[in-house]
Amino acid sequence: MRELNLSQQRGIFDSTCAKPVTLIGAGAVGSQVAVMLAKIGVPKIIVYDGDAIESHNIPMSAYRQNDLGSFKVEALRAIVSEQSGLVIDTVPKMYTGEPLKGTVVACVDTMEARKSIWQQVKRNPNVDILVDTRVAEEFVSVFAIAPCDEEDTAYYEHFLYPSNKALRPTCGHHGIIHVGAVAAAAVCANLTNWWQNGKKKRHFKELCVELECVD
Repeated sequence: MRELNLSQQRGIFDSTCAKPVTLIGAGAVGSQVAVMLAKIGVPKIIVYDGDAIESHNIPMSAYRQNDLGSFKVEALRAIVSEQSGLVIDTVPKMYTGEPLKGTVVACVDTMEARKSIWQQVKRNPNVDILVDTRVAEEFVSVFAIAPCDEEDTAYYEHFLYPSNKALRPTCGHHGIIHVGAVAAAAVCANLTNWWQNGKKKRHFKELCVELECVD
C-alpha cells in the first residue's frame, strides 16, 4: 500500500515524535481516535474492545454499514488499514487490568473501567500520558494526565467517582457523530502537543451543540 504523504502536517506536527498508543475502547469516540492517530503517523496502535457492532453504533462512529455484526476491533483494523496503511494490533476483549506502557487513551463507558485502567497507569514510569474521554449527549470532557505528576493525579482522582454518582451519564442513549469527533480531536491535539512540545491541556470541556467551552 502507498505510504501516507504527511507533508501538509509537518509544519504542525512531526510524526517522528509520535509514540505507540494503547487505545482502550473502540466505540463512537475510540474508532475515530484510531483513524485520526493513524492518519497523523502514529507507528503502532493496540486496540482493546470486546463488543460487536450494532446498528445504532454506525451513525456515531467510524464504522460502515457492512461492518454490522463484526467485532469492532476487526472492522476497525480494516478501516484504519484502508485509510492509512497502518495495520493496528487488536485485542478482541474488554480490558481487564493488563500491564500498560507508552501512551494510553481510554474511551470507555464506565467509571469502573476507568478505575481499572488508572490502577495500571498511576505512577507508572512506563506510561508517559493517559488521555481519558467522556461524552454524554452534547457534553465532551477530555482529561490529559501525566501519571507521575502529583498535581495531575490528584486532579484526576477527584473525577473518579462511581458511575452512579455521575452528574451526566458517560454512556447515554443519545449521541451524534460530531460530538465524538470533538472528543477524538481533543485527544489528538493533546497527544501531538505532548509528544512534540511536552505540553497538554489537563482538562478540556465543551458543550458542543452550543459551541461553548466550559470552565
